Amino acid sequence: MDASTPELETEITLKPRHEAFARAYAAGAGGAGAARMAGYGPTGAAQRASELLRRDDVAARVAELNGENAAALRAERRELTDKLEPAFETALDAADIDAVLQVVELQARILGFIHGGGAIRPRGLRFGGPGAFDPSAGHMAFLDFLDEEAAGEGEAKAA
Repeated sequence: MDASTPELETEITLKPRHEAFARAYAAGAGGAGAARMAGYGPTGAAQRASELLRRDDVAARVAELNGENAAALRAERRELTDKLEPAFETALDAADIDAVLQVVELQARILGFIHGGGAIRPRGLRFGGPGAFDPSAGHMAFLDFLDEEAAGEGEAKAA
């Protein structure tokens, strides 16, 4: 390449209505809705949206905006989960396994690994006295303890 040749811009530049359509579509509006939001008339909005989405420049801009939105969402989720780390560390130091599991569950929900209302953590575990879990026993011992607790609940319900 000649040193005097300017570099090509990689940023996508669209007409204002095309940009407005791409932004509305990337923000979650349906095709016809995005077309109307961009200033196209309601009659034929779906057809116009279809035409716009077939354009390489508009489709590339929508993809670019979707990528930006996804990156922003990842950053927000990471920020929220990072805010929970002190609670996790405090609960871990205090050997409060129920609190540790609550924090982990909340982090998993924020990150989208868990959906719905079901809880993954046990509640009311015994952490003192005979038959209680010893937090210093380690991860595998904790899993064994949970299995024993679940088996005990099953026996209690059957009786």
